[in-house]
Amino acid sequence: MQNKNNESLAEYAAQRQVDAYNDKDIEAFLDCYSDDIELTYQHSGEVFCKGKVEMRAIYGSMFNRCPDLLCIIVKRIACGEFAIDEELVNGQVKGKTIHATAIYHVNQNGLIDKAWFMRDE
Repeated sequence: MQNKNNESLAEYAAQRQVDAYNDKDIEAFLDCYSDDIELTYQHSGEVFCKGKVEMRAIYGSMFNRCPDLLCIIVKRIACGEFAIDEELVNGQVKGKTIHATAIYHVNQNGLIDKAWFMRDE
């Protein structure tokens, strides 16, 4: 399924959440995710967030703590219900740019219901 900008549902969902992240708008950010969202560190398999209540606590705190937070998408790949973003994140760790990859699974309602994260340490 494509939207009017010729983006897939997965690309659209991934971009919506990046825009809300960069705006540090916790409500708009949470609106991009399903109620039963699971966030996982890919390298360890550790689920570090389950559900919007935990997500609000984690990301709301980060948005308040990191006023210069900015995620720049280097490259996005979409395949069916998945969007894969190569990212450069500034403002999360003072004086450091984090190179990361995020994989988002988007359900039929256009909401991200699972995401996996990798970082270049």
